[in-house]
Amino acid sequence: MPLFAIAMMILCGAAALAVDVGVWRYDQRIAQSAADSAAIAGAGELAYPSAADVTSAAVADATANGFTDDGGTTTSVAVNTPPSSGNYSGRSNAVEVIIRKKLPIFFGNVFGLSEWMSVRAVGLLNPNGNFCVYALGGDITLYGGGGGGATVPNCGLVTNKDFVITGNANVDAQTIGYVGAGPSGGTYPLGQPMKTVPVTDPCPTIPGCAYVADLATNHPGLLHTGCQPYPAPNPLPPGEYCTQLTGTIVLQSGVFVLDQGVSSSNFTGNGVTIVNFGTGGIVINGNATFIMSPPTSGPTAGLVYYQPPGNTGPFIKNGVPADVEITGAFYAPSSNFTFNGNLPSISLLIANSISMNGGGITVPSGSGVQRTGYAVLGE
Repeated sequence: MPLFAIAMMILCGAAALAVDVGVWRYDQRIAQSAADSAAIAGAGELAYPSAADVTSAAVADATANGFTDDGGTTTSVAVNTPPSSGNYSGRSNAVEVIIRKKLPIFFGNVFGLSEWMSVRAVGLLNPNGNFCVYALGGDITLYGGGGGGATVPNCGLVTNKDFVITGNANVDAQTIGYVGAGPSGGTYPLGQPMKTVPVTDPCPTIPGCAYVADLATNHPGLLHTGCQPYPAPNPLPPGEYCTQLTGTIVLQSGVFVLDQGVSSSNFTGNGVTIVNFGTGGIVINGNATFIMSPPTSGPTAGLVYYQPPGNTGPFIKNGVPADVEITGAFYAPSSNFTFNGNLPSISLLIANSISMNGGGITVPSGSGVQRTGYAVLGE
């Protein structure tokens, strides 16, 4: 009998180790996923400071994932903003979620065991995004000749396909991400090219872009207001233009809806938002300039160019010397952005693919586009 009792204790201990600990590890993974999700939900609220309810959002998300705070009897969900510990301690753009849960005991009851687990996650609000140059469907190709490369000191570049570098192209960017193949050449003073997960279209995080996208999809009548007469004297007044714009064009401030795109020698405007439905996109040849800045207020503030996702018309610039200065967001997610010439300056570029032949691209410091922000997992 004593030997049997000892054997039973050994068997129960082995069962407790095999069953209870296995269940605990499984429950911990589930709890960690719930904490991660709750931290991101809480951080997302920081994008709307006037109406933010970080704790309620995080607790509601934890509840939806099966972890309901009952005052600590079996489960507790603590939300700290800013975090009270870790790498992001004291950071106002971070939210810490700690979930504690009493673990189920099966065979371990024989030994009087009572176990709790604790998991922790930190969500961050990223107001401007890690990237300001996006190739959503194609490659980013930077040719090293003629000073080609990228100067993006405060953000980065990302492609959902290949990042192609030739020659001695210099890529001075904080972050460089690619989903497909990485570069075989180039120099990188700041961030190094790294494999990343695919990025999504950032338009919803850019207020002006989200506004125009909603109009184009749900209220097209507010954009298609009737054809303006053209040719017309410069500077061109805002409105809808049903024929292709050509020649040297100066735009007045306002919203321009283009049904046939642009083929221009010089194209300039301040306080301008261009909505291009023309399948021809924009083609600029010769020693031409393309200098645009967006409105600084109103619903399209910060957005200088919008081309719907269904429009594959390219942006092509040929010839040097010339200036391409785009202050604001340039959004053409299905367009191939090809630049044959001098270094263009742009604040935020979203295209299908980007090819810089003989020149390069720069995002000046302090030219960031305001975004509502989005939440990411920090810890």
